[in-house]
Amino acid sequence: MSCPVCGAGPCSRALWKDGVEILACPDCGLRFWRPPPDFRPESVYDAAYFESREASRGYDDYAALEPALRRNFARRLARLGPPGRGARLLDVGAAHGFALAEAARAGFRAVGCEIARSAARRAGERAPGRICVANGLRLPFAAGSFQVVTLWDVLEHLADPHAALAEVARVLEPGGRLLLSTGDAGSLAARLSGARWHLYTLPEHLFFHTRESLRRLLEAHGLHVERLRAEAALYPLGYLVERLWKTLLRRPTGRALRFPGARLALPLNLYDVVTVEARRLQGTSAAPARPSAASAASAQPRRKEAGR
Repeated sequence: MSCPVCGAGPCSRALWKDGVEILACPDCGLRFWRPPPDFRPESVYDAAYFESREASRGYDDYAALEPALRRNFARRLARLGPPGRGARLLDVGAAHGFALAEAARAGFRAVGCEIARSAARRAGERAPGRICVANGLRLPFAAGSFQVVTLWDVLEHLADPHAALAEVARVLEPGGRLLLSTGDAGSLAARLSGARWHLYTLPEHLFFHTRESLRRLLEAHGLHVERLRAEAALYPLGYLVERLWKTLLRRPTGRALRFPGARLALPLNLYDVVTVEARRLQGTSAAPARPSAASAASAQPRRKEAGR
C-alpha cells in the first residue's frame, strides 16, 4: 500500500497495536492503520467518549480539563497577535467549546464544528448559534470565510487527511492562518515507547504524523509551514495518571483517579506533540490534486495471527 500523504511506498509494518497492523511510510514517516470499509468515525464519539470512567477509550471527564485546556489555547492564540476588526476564526473539532470560548475572548468572531452531537450540545450552551455538527472533511462554510482555522488534536482523528486539508485551504482566505497540534510519531518518546506510546490509541486515532508528513501534507494544499515545534502544555495530574492507566493497563480507571490534587495542572513536554503554524499562500489553489495513493480508510485491516 502507498502512503496516504505523500504517495511513496510500499508501506511496511511498523508494529502491532491491539492486534492491528500499523504501517509506516518509508519516505515521510507517516504511520497509520487501515479500518474496515464499514468503519464510521462518528460512531466512536458518543457521550461516553467524553465522560466515562468505565470506558478504556476517550476521557474519564473531559469537562474537568477546561481550566488547563483554556490556558493552553489562550497561549497559542496569543501568538497571532490582536485580531483585526471582524476577524473570523473556525475551530474544527470544537468538543465542548473551550478553544472557541478563548478565541471569542481574544476578539475573534469565532465559530466551531464538532462531529459528536453530545459535545456539540455542550459547546452550544456556552456559544449559542456558533457551533454546528459536522466533520472536518466537509465544512459547511463558503470559500474564503475565515482568517484563522484551528485544529487542536484533531488531524489524527480525520479519516482522509488530504480531504481535511483541502477543506481548510478552501475556507481560509488567501494569507489566512492555520494552527494545529498533533502527535509526533517520529519523536524520541514515540520511538522509545513503541506500541505503548500514549497516542497509539485505536480506533479514535487513525494517523500518526511526523514533522515531515505534516510539512508535505500542508504544503500540498498551499499551506506554507511557518513554525513547527514541540512545546509544554498544562495537564491536570489526574489526566496524566488516567493516560498512563489506559495506555499501560488497557482498562477503565473506574474510581481510581479520585484523589486529592487530581485537578492540579502541571506543565509537561515530552517533545512528542507538535504545534504547527501555517499560512495559506496567495494565489494558490484551495484544492490541489491528491497523491495517487488510496485513502487509509479504504482497506480492510490486517489482524495479528496467533503466535506472531
